[in-house]
Amino acid sequence: EQANKILPKVIELTEQVIESLEDAKVRMESEQLFNEDDAQQSYDLQVALMLERWSNQIVKLGAYPKGYFTVDFKSMIPETLLCWTYGETKIAHTHKIWENFKHRRPIEHPEVYSFEFSLN
Repeated sequence: EQANKILPKVIELTEQVIESLEDAKVRMESEQLFNEDDAQQSYDLQVALMLERWSNQIVKLGAYPKGYFTVDFKSMIPETLLCWTYGETKIAHTHKIWENFKHRRPIEHPEVYSFEFSLN
């Protein structure tokens, strides 16, 4: 239930940072015409700061950033995490705490996790 409450904010923050990253890339590409090395260094720093800020915001919401842009959430099931990644509209996967993204499995019985798939 907690995961569903914060998912809309996770999606919003993720979409915002992706848009900012795209804008930074466009700026870097135009600046490279004048000074390629400085433009690349500036871009790399901006990207690192944006991704760090995104990660910190996700943690403040009570979730776990796992790479960019995948987020794990606490589950009611011991040793199990709920998993969302950019492009998904709902939390529909899970994995054990010692597993990673490639081990994700579809949630077959959402009632076990105390939530429905709807964001409404």
